[in-house]
Amino acid sequence: MFVEGCRKPQQSWVEPIVAHEIAPQPPRVGPVTLTLQLTDFSGAAVTGAQLAVEANMSHAGMVPVFAEAKEIEPGRYRSVMQLSMAGDWTVTVRGTWSRDRKMDYTFEINGVEP
Repeated sequence: MFVEGCRKPQQSWVEPIVAHEIAPQPPRVGPVTLTLQLTDFSGAAVTGAQLAVEANMSHAGMVPVFAEAKEIEPGRYRSVMQLSMAGDWTVTVRGTWSRDRKMDYTFEINGVEP
């Protein structure tokens, strides 16, 4: 199941609409697969995006996790992150798409199990 991100109305024409999926469920320490679906305002797939993923623990002092998300089919991107500790994580996806337009999408992964 994909979870859709919300955007402020004035930004919806600039940034793609992002939906994400995390596997396994529930998420566990170790490799976690993030699948992103990007569409434009009309619902068309956003292809050719360059996406970087950064995951941070909800408390200070932990080293962030970095990964790239690669396009696996039109508008669908996949990344594997190595989550190093149980707890709550904040994930930020930053990227460029369509003539160097920039995007930021942030979501939580709560309750990562040991």
